[in-house]
Amino acid sequence: MSSIIVCIDTTNASETALRYACYKAKDAGFTVQILAILEASYKNLPFAAKAIGNEKRQQLETRIKKLIDVACKETGITPAISIREGDISAEIIRELKTTPDCKMIVFGKSQNSLSDNTVLPKIVGKIGSKINVPVTIVPENLSDEFLKSLV
Repeated sequence: MSSIIVCIDTTNASETALRYACYKAKDAGFTVQILAILEASYKNLPFAAKAIGNEKRQQLETRIKKLIDVACKETGITPAISIREGDISAEIIRELKTTPDCKMIVFGKSQNSLSDNTVLPKIVGKIGSKINVPVTIVPENLSDEFLKSLV
């Protein structure tokens, strides 16, 4: 079955991106796959790496559960979840290779984060030539009514 992959992080923009993907998936008859990637920036701390990694993973899993409750309630779409650890671009490409029926990848864009202005273009630039699906960037401040009207 065709699917939409939504890249989730800890920002509020993830909720808007997931809501958009769920509306789009419901309209098109697709499934939704949540992709969350933990960057291994704490690997230089050999004694604490496992504890820090487990804590970050638990925080992310809690966040994903809340997002699913909020964003997917109206559509009835229950996303599959994939949590990976490593380089963001490399893991997105790996996920797309294991999901050959993916029709779109969705990112959320925070309105308050200046880092989005540098991070998203770098990620899209790195994966752009290596993928064959459209990339959609959804601004955080879109209303439910507007999201519904897009699909």
